[in-house]
Amino acid sequence: MEGADATLEGSPTSYTRERYLKYAEEGAGLIWFEACSLDFPEARTHDAMLIISKKTLPAFKKLVEEVKKTSKASLLRVGLDGRAVLVLQLSHAGRYRVEKSERSPTLPYRFPELDRATGITDDVGRVITDSELEELKDAFVEAASLASEAGFDAVDVKACHGYLLNGLLSAYTRVGEYGGEEFEKRAKFLLDTVAAIRRETGCPVTSRISVYDGLPYPYGFGVSKRTQEPSSLHDGLPDVDLSEAVRLLREMKALGVDFVNVSMGNPYYGAFITRPFDVKSPGTRDPPEHPLVSVDRHFKTVEKLKKEVPEMIFVGSGYSWLRQYSLYAAAHNIENRRTDIAGWGRLALAFPAFPKTAFLTGSIPSSKVCITCSGCTRLLRAGFRTGCVIQNPETFRESMRKLTEMGK
Repeated sequence: MEGADATLEGSPTSYTRERYLKYAEEGAGLIWFEACSLDFPEARTHDAMLIISKKTLPAFKKLVEEVKKTSKASLLRVGLDGRAVLVLQLSHAGRYRVEKSERSPTLPYRFPELDRATGITDDVGRVITDSELEELKDAFVEAASLASEAGFDAVDVKACHGYLLNGLLSAYTRVGEYGGEEFEKRAKFLLDTVAAIRRETGCPVTSRISVYDGLPYPYGFGVSKRTQEPSSLHDGLPDVDLSEAVRLLREMKALGVDFVNVSMGNPYYGAFITRPFDVKSPGTRDPPEHPLVSVDRHFKTVEKLKKEVPEMIFVGSGYSWLRQYSLYAAAHNIENRRTDIAGWGRLALAFPAFPKTAFLTGSIPSSKVCITCSGCTRLLRAGFRTGCVIQNPETFRESMRKLTEMGK
């Protein structure tokens, strides 16, 4: 979950430091750092996004060192030896690039229906070229090298939620080396990038992957080809088809990827698939299903993938909507081999102390949990520093007032 509180050059600030030190202090065993942009043209999603570069490397080194030290001390106090595993997510914004509040997308391909739904017109943005993708691959390798130098344990080559690499997986209509009907072409950039990072840096690699986009063929990854026409985007969800996701995960495992985080959906359009909620952000799509259906899709999808690729370690998503009961869902899923690890995003923003609280007491208080009000998302989409508006009302009161005035 992004904080949107980096400097203009992409360095972590005191707000960033405070957030991650809190996660470490409160006993998280795996701290999956937020989306961090490559030092590459048009890669940043917004102007307060982290960037890993030679210029920002000293700040990242300092932060990682502090997080490791804090984590080790925290776990030792509850009788555990070791520290949290730290992963840095490397991202390219793709169609969701914003610069100085203006959309400047770099598209994997044109999808008129989704473009209109997310404010992209025919004269806004462009399709990234194959030659630029070759350069981008080198940028991922450089970023992974810098992340390793900063002290991260692994890097996440981000391929989820409609960003560039996720878009390439569904690039059926793209012409060239990185698109078309053939799975090999659509998966080529992700697999080649993973291989290059492993070969040239030795840095462990993982990925946060959307295995089901919820968008109709030929514009969605992980969807059945027996679906609606693209013009019926609003008429419901296509069926899940995990055959290509299974193939992708097996090929990633062969390249040395030992664990992945499974997600789904496009939060800019079908946010309910990605992050089930009780209150939607203004101007976004109404969910066609109850949040429990969305949660269940997360759990069952990871379970199916675990059965197909048992040697892969899976980090499951979709827990925060369950509030204090999410602990029991996670325990059940892990005990029954439906997943290996449970991950929380919004709950961590609302109540960063939940890991240690759960470890020491066996539960978390209902008064502290995320209530899925979409406040954090509204702040992020408007370009404001984000966090939990319910648990920290004074911090975000002025920002929320501005959002209301803006109608966002």
